[in-house]
Amino acid sequence: MFSLSIVPVFALVLLNPVSPFDFGFPNVPTVEDLLYGPEPFNNRIVGGQNTTIEKHPHQVSFVVNNSFFCGGFIVSENYIVTAAHCAQNVDPSTVVLRAGSTWRKNGTIIPIVEVIAHPEYDNPAFDKDVAVMKTAEPITFTDTIKPIALPKKGEYLKENSMIMVSGWGKTNQADNTIPENLMDVEIPVVPYWQCLAVYFTVLTRNMWCGGNFYLGGKGTCQGDSGGTAVQNDQAVGIVSFGRGCGQRFSPSVFADIAAPPIRDFITKHTGL
Repeated sequence: MFSLSIVPVFALVLLNPVSPFDFGFPNVPTVEDLLYGPEPFNNRIVGGQNTTIEKHPHQVSFVVNNSFFCGGFIVSENYIVTAAHCAQNVDPSTVVLRAGSTWRKNGTIIPIVEVIAHPEYDNPAFDKDVAVMKTAEPITFTDTIKPIALPKKGEYLKENSMIMVSGWGKTNQADNTIPENLMDVEIPVVPYWQCLAVYFTVLTRNMWCGGNFYLGGKGTCQGDSGGTAVQNDQAVGIVSFGRGCGQRFSPSVFADIAAPPIRDFITKHTGL
């Protein structure tokens, strides 16, 4: 039987790299199948290229308790946005967040005093995958540390338009290491009906998909979660989850920043 795996892209577990879910067609997966089926998983930005922080000055990286790695993006001098599955029940004192460097282990450390995940994250499964982090002090902006603009509520993406994603996530499904150099990849927005055909048990209208649907070869992977998809100099999506990394018929799934429940949450906590 053709085996499929859905995993939150964040879960680059540095100490114990085990991630979530396994199900097979033609059986229809239940939420329990998706949430409770741990299976080894290995992967980052797939099919992309090396880039520099100057091209993505909003990009940040963070490690929690030296155990898992995520991305995030600066939206103002006081706030950083990431995925809820990266930030749920996270003590701010355990976060090491870095900005301003192309290299994953370098950059300015930005102390965090508050981490707030969407209160309705994962209800239903994977939905409303957004969180905000408040900085201890205002961020000093430079050529390599800058905020990115957000779309208006309801400003939805056009099918097949192109978006750019950056991150330090893994680059292929067989490799259990993560890159030191920031990477990016450009992928198209997948028509909603195509994405729904793949993720029909979990896809909501608060999500959209990106990738080469028929050919595969490009997409996000573990360690990229919490980073953003960019279009027209706006952060339009949050890297959330996917079935494998850059596989055919398995696009990357993003939390839709313009969706009312997500955009309203960001506004409530950041004023943006």
